[in-house]
Amino acid sequence: MEVIKRTYTIQRVGPFHSIEDIKDYKNDDTTIDLGYFNFYCFEARNCSNSKWRRYFGIHQKNDGIDKRLNDWHEYYRQIKDYKYKNIWIGTFGNDRDQKDKSNIDIVETLLIRAYKEELGDNDKKKKMEPAESVCVVNLWYNIYEQVKHNRNLTISFMDDVIVYDGEVRRILKGRLSEVKGTF
Repeated sequence: MEVIKRTYTIQRVGPFHSIEDIKDYKNDDTTIDLGYFNFYCFEARNCSNSKWRRYFGIHQKNDGIDKRLNDWHEYYRQIKDYKYKNIWIGTFGNDRDQKDKSNIDIVETLLIRAYKEELGDNDKKKKMEPAESVCVVNLWYNIYEQVKHNRNLTISFMDDVIVYDGEVRRILKGRLSEVKGTF
């Protein structure tokens, strides 16, 4: 058994259905500042029976995720007019983790590698493996920053726990649906 050298909790807020929704969230004085968010994911489809297009991205600076995820974003422009869009933004549970760019990079690498079959882009990262063993725990919140208990209202394909075991070069994924309790 290999030691898991990096463990991160990612708090994900969403779904937003447009960039305007993220701007509204930003302008709400009761929500967390966008400067804390380093991760985003969006999924979109043009009609209810079409295939989802999905993309993961990061913003390594702490100046607001809207500096990266905006109407001019290379991949967002392609799905901007789709009928169904879900956008999630994520922050480290421990804000000290966001200051080290290698933390942001290893989480993105793990997520893209774990969901490479689901993603239409991110081709370079799909071939990479995380630099070392890592565990990511996703916690889900609605746009009012309340814990989401209904799993159907989160990113449809992403698991709550994703682990890369570097010793055997394997990714394990699962849901926390059996966990009971309140926050």
